[in-house]
Amino acid sequence: MTSMSDTENDKILTDRKVAWLASYPKSGNTWTRILLSNLLSNSNSDEPWSDKIDLAGSISSSRPRFDNITGLPSSDLTADEVDILRPELYRSLARESKNRLFIKVHDSYHLNINNEPIFPTDISIGTILLIRDPRDVAVSYSHHSGRKNFTKTVKHLNRSNHHLSGDNRSQLRQITGNWSEHYTRWTQQTDIPVLVIRYEDMLADTAAQLQSMAAFLGLEQANDNAAIRRAVDRARFDKLQAKEAKDGFMEKPEKAKRFFRSGRSGEGKEVLSAELQKSITDEHGDIMRVLGYDF
Repeated sequence: MTSMSDTENDKILTDRKVAWLASYPKSGNTWTRILLSNLLSNSNSDEPWSDKIDLAGSISSSRPRFDNITGLPSSDLTADEVDILRPELYRSLARESKNRLFIKVHDSYHLNINNEPIFPTDISIGTILLIRDPRDVAVSYSHHSGRKNFTKTVKHLNRSNHHLSGDNRSQLRQITGNWSEHYTRWTQQTDIPVLVIRYEDMLADTAAQLQSMAAFLGLEQANDNAAIRRAVDRARFDKLQAKEAKDGFMEKPEKAKRFFRSGRSGEGKEVLSAELQKSITDEHGDIMRVLGYDF
């Protein structure tokens, strides 16, 4: 067996430019992107963002980006055919970027039909996996989708191999799995390092969680307490709400009344029926216990 030279090893490390920001929907991904954008920005503005979140990397399921880079119309391909091309798409993004990329992901970690991981190890710095109490996810995701009752959303949270988008919609198919599957598929794989961050811990001590994320990703700002404090202050929820009320927010779905609606924890216990809460805890109780969610 031949050993890898220092030069070859250095090149592999240099090629690792992608930080995956993974979450089941409505678990704090956008807030995390704003926090990281603020931390990396030299702006002295007091507002959370300008016209958009200034963080290189976009979203993994972007259909226009797929079409532009591959030169193929994704709408003419099956979802499985798209997934065959996604690993090389992300490698292309990494090769073309001089800076690290922060890519938002709602997919669970999974393989395509060629048995290749959708998210390539060779370009990956690591994954920040954002977790939120599934009862609160059900409430937030329902409002996000413009639904007036929570039953359909709870079914999505509980459905094995659930997926988002696909077909001819604006984003590529994203295989999330159910809430527990999303967590276990990311945490049980061993190719990409994973840092689990609970949304509830972000609410309790945003600065500490942002510092943990920055340290995990090797950002020099991890040791800059003043920069961390500024980033957190600019991303306070009241400021996010005020900014959206004033200027709108480009990531708000058409059916949602607003993107930054509540942001708090415990809402699921307050508004979900006992039957729906039991449906969630029956399906996800084992993982909820692991993550410290009481029921």
